[in-house]
Amino acid sequence: MISMKKTCAAGILLLLSAGLAFAQVIDQPVARVRLTKPEVITQRQFRQQIGMIESQAGQSMSQEDRRRMLDMQVGDLLIDQAAARDNFRVTENELNENIALYKRQRVPPSVSDAQFRTMLQNQTGLSWDDFTTTTRKRLIREKYVRDKKRAVFADIKEPTEAQILQIYEENATDFTNPQLLRFNQVYISTQGLSEVEKQQARKRAEEALAELRGSQFKDVVLKYSDDTNTKYKGGDAGYHARNDGQRQAMLGKSFYNAIFALAVNQTSAVLESNIGLHIVQISEKRGPKLLGLKDPVFPGVSETVEERIKRSVRVQNEQVTFLRAMNDLVEELKKNAEVTIYEQNLTW
Repeated sequence: MISMKKTCAAGILLLLSAGLAFAQVIDQPVARVRLTKPEVITQRQFRQQIGMIESQAGQSMSQEDRRRMLDMQVGDLLIDQAAARDNFRVTENELNENIALYKRQRVPPSVSDAQFRTMLQNQTGLSWDDFTTTTRKRLIREKYVRDKKRAVFADIKEPTEAQILQIYEENATDFTNPQLLRFNQVYISTQGLSEVEKQQARKRAEEALAELRGSQFKDVVLKYSDDTNTKYKGGDAGYHARNDGQRQAMLGKSFYNAIFALAVNQTSAVLESNIGLHIVQISEKRGPKLLGLKDPVFPGVSETVEERIKRSVRVQNEQVTFLRAMNDLVEELKKNAEVTIYEQNLTW
């Protein structure tokens, strides 16, 4: 009996030690960085990041790509530490302005802040807090690099009219508008509601629909709609593109199909989307269109195709310049830092 107890105890210790050894292998460092303080990039963290990228790309990353990604992360840590050391900050106003710009460039003006946050989480998997934290870090890095490498950014040239025209002519079929729909709506939110509350919301929507028979649409919108972005302008939800995958994912394909099946001036029954209940009145429909240089890129947007091309070229030139400036700065910071890469831990 004593012998058996000793054997069991030895077996448990063996299993525990094996488990600890496995945990240590998983948590081995792939890099250690120290400029102002020691920081470690663990194999577990790195494998998770590689896994997400491989899942999105649908293919495995090569060893060379892993090393390139690790170098980028090491560079980010060095810049983060240097920026903190030199007291670089981003104000709440700067952060909010950048997020507002990010939103304007990706979604139509009719998309509310709440809808934008939902779309963002569906696309990136990031919570709003994670997104703002990541954005703040990126802005601090950009501010630091631009400050330390001002001369490099002073050399960026604007695209000429000839370059803009050439880009347009070579890519003319890319500058199009798909089928578009514009509508007014009474919107009643069902997000986060219990089943009983959803039934009450449905009853409220049916009451609004019944009231439409004797009232103007804008008056019913003011009385019933939960969407503060649209209720004070007659419920105008702006233009929706038939091929807008983001909007379809947010609202639901069945809802999207239902509104695009309606005719101009037609009012729908109560329609259910992923985020609530809608009564929709179609105000305009547009077929697909090839855009000219002077056309707006989207109805209701002031930016023209010409301005979009110019901005895209400028952004591309800035990105190339920024990468060059950042790489130069990282190499300078490495001279006063301790950086150790564990090549053997990049293979699994």
